[in-house]
Amino acid sequence: MSTRGQRYRLRTLAMLGACLSTTTAGTVYLFSTYGPALSHKLRLTSTQSNVVAISANYGLLLSGPFFGWAADTVGPKSRCTAFSALAYTFDGTLGLPNWIVLAGYMVLVGLAAQAANMAAVTTTTKNFKQNRGSAVSLCIAFFGLSPFVLSHFLSYLGLTASTLGALMLSVVGFGPSRFRRDPNDSASVASDFFSRSSEDSEDRGLLIHARSGIPKPNGANYEAVTQSLASPGQNPMPSDSEIESAVTGTPQPSSAAQATAGTTEDGVDYDTARDLGGFAYISDPEAQLLALVLFLSAGIGVFYNNNVGTIVNALYHSSTDTPEPSVAQRLINNHVATVSLASFLGRLTIGIVVDFCKRMWRVPRSGVLVFVVLNTVISQVIVGSAENLTMLWVGSAWTGLSYGFIFGFVPTLVSVWFGTKYFGSNWGLTSASIGFSGQALGAFFGFIYDSKCA
Repeated sequence: MSTRGQRYRLRTLAMLGACLSTTTAGTVYLFSTYGPALSHKLRLTSTQSNVVAISANYGLLLSGPFFGWAADTVGPKSRCTAFSALAYTFDGTLGLPNWIVLAGYMVLVGLAAQAANMAAVTTTTKNFKQNRGSAVSLCIAFFGLSPFVLSHFLSYLGLTASTLGALMLSVVGFGPSRFRRDPNDSASVASDFFSRSSEDSEDRGLLIHARSGIPKPNGANYEAVTQSLASPGQNPMPSDSEIESAVTGTPQPSSAAQATAGTTEDGVDYDTARDLGGFAYISDPEAQLLALVLFLSAGIGVFYNNNVGTIVNALYHSSTDTPEPSVAQRLINNHVATVSLASFLGRLTIGIVVDFCKRMWRVPRSGVLVFVVLNTVISQVIVGSAENLTMLWVGSAWTGLSYGFIFGFVPTLVSVWFGTKYFGSNWGLTSASIGFSGQALGAFFGFIYDSKCA
């Protein structure tokens, strides 16, 4: 049995490994940096270039359910790499018989990125409880920072960091209580319960008695109540109001009032979600709502990440009579860096802010979803009205920030609403919805751009 200090060190090491892994996972968003130059070198049309970029996102997003399931069942050590083929294609070492082959390489890059990403996020979600929002957002923040960090080290650093991250990742668990467990001490029983990952029904019954503060009645009634409320694998740990209602017959407060408060009566966000997975998760209305939010909001960020280089190039050439390729490339790199840094800040801050608001003012996490979606709408209003590179810069920053908000917040919401047991699979299924809207927008953009330039 590991000590408290050992678990703390392992959890810290796993957190560092998760951040290192997600730093490599964002390489799919580097396409805007080298996409225009690659398209010019291989004489790709905008539609073909978008298909190549889309292929990486398909590999990333549509493989989410598989790699999420692998993280849940096999563990966080599963890993695959595919960056070298892309790097050798770009420098001409590897022959390219057709642009469709390049699209195939990009699919492999997306698969490698998703393997690293799912392992990191799933491990972090299962290692933290009360501060889960902050921990998950920190892990995912480095996903947004990845294009900025890896612009010049795509192949070698990606492989090295991904491998090191895999070695450092491990689900630590919460371990036993640091206090000696005494069955006659209700506080010790309660502390022991929250430190263990599984319990038998007898201990759960003791905890119900300890938490409720209700004198233990004699006879079979109490045993029947505690067994029905606390049977492992059937019901989540009941709240204090449910315990009191079941044992004493006192009516409990309505679920609507509790939902408005956004937390349990003692202010602690216990991990008592439904642990829903598989078909039950897919058919759940709340899961469908989250998938719809990602479909409508996050897809815009994917599209913009893939095409910001083309947009900057077009605005630059239309604003000067003597365009210089080096200047255009520098502007593209600056916009990609702006989106990356803003995404990093958005992913990093949203989890911290949500945890703080919930702890201090009991703001429900679901209420933050409105704020996240609103920021996406504002960012696209700015981008749509941009007539020069200065205005587009503001749009790039706001788009990156809103995109970071989405990916720093929604995974935590999935874990809170549906539990951590099937988190990897659930988050993979939900994020797969982005693969359809983002790619449809990219293909439509490429078609319109080619028709205007023809």
